[in-house]
Amino acid sequence: MNCKKCYSPSTVILRKKDYYCDNCFMLITNHKFRACLGKNKVLIPYENVMIGLSGGVGSTVLLDLVHHATSLENTKKLRISPFCLHLYDDDSRELAESIIKQCQTYKIDVFVVHQAVYINSKYELPEANTLQKICESERRDFKDLMNSMPPSAANDFLLKIKRILLVEFAKKINCSVVFTAETTNTLAVNLLTNLAIGRGSQVQYDVGFCDNRDDKVKIIRPIKDISIEELNYYVSIKQLTPVNYNHIKSKSLQSVISSFVSELQDNFQATISTVCKTADKIGDQRESINSEKCLICESDLDMKNMKMSAFEATNVSRIVSLKDSQADPTYQETSDILHHMQNNTNTSVFPLINKYLCYGCSRNHSEMNLHKLPNQLQKALRTNNLGI
Repeated sequence: MNCKKCYSPSTVILRKKDYYCDNCFMLITNHKFRACLGKNKVLIPYENVMIGLSGGVGSTVLLDLVHHATSLENTKKLRISPFCLHLYDDDSRELAESIIKQCQTYKIDVFVVHQAVYINSKYELPEANTLQKICESERRDFKDLMNSMPPSAANDFLLKIKRILLVEFAKKINCSVVFTAETTNTLAVNLLTNLAIGRGSQVQYDVGFCDNRDDKVKIIRPIKDISIEELNYYVSIKQLTPVNYNHIKSKSLQSVISSFVSELQDNFQATISTVCKTADKIGDQRESINSEKCLICESDLDMKNMKMSAFEATNVSRIVSLKDSQADPTYQETSDILHHMQNNTNTSVFPLINKYLCYGCSRNHSEMNLHKLPNQLQKALRTNNLGI
């Protein structure tokens, strides 16, 4: 088969029906990257941009795309000053060292930060191109905190930790924009996971092009229109060497959904694109400038105009299971249950919800070891007289 663009012999097959040669495929991939940035008009010329690197295929390709775009000598040159940040843990020390070597080939500085710094809330910028040192007590507390939660909650909480660290260290080096390497496959999994764990109201932040929950730093996803299939071809053609490191814990909701989406995509090639197009249409467009923020994920807590939610359904189930309707006629009608729930916060299975934490973070909070909470979170909760 011949390339559908230039009719030369094809080397790339996408979606089992689209044939391209290497040159046309590379032009199309670079165009998707540039078009995603251009149509959203977030970047300012000569702006400092931080690139979040995980070592996987996505971040490896993103780094190469940025390097290529900033190396051009024509009007299509991407005029930004890139920096990199890698978050590592005790199990990925070798990966961190390989990422330092990878960034050195592109002559881009990388800051390597241990995830355990989230515990002490002292976000001190380490020396570039070196592993950040972390004290043993912080490393142990962080590991105990993550191990105290079930796998699904731990995966979700770790994503929130990484987002916080990306934002905080971006501020340290005066970056107002952060690039992350979510692909169409990743975003499809994130959408279904968010809906399953009760973060449906946060889809526009976790799956959309731009996460603007922080007032000073925006997280954008410039390769959200590129699939993992295309990335694998890109890596093969450019002979890049990503380090495959799966941070998702097995036997969790996230791993099950990931396997489900991947297997469905193999048989039905439009699965992921359909899910992602659906995600683009989901979002809450209400103004929330004065809304309270969740202390962990910074999502809006303005719940006054929301209809029946997962939280309210959980509370109804809890009240019904705890009350004997025959012995107490107060709870004969559903409307009486809802009235009681609105006027008695003690019945809530998540007492911090809607005032300090969102539904998803409240679930994680109820399952984690409270004695290992980060210092900044404990301080904020004490300030609100919660007595943790």
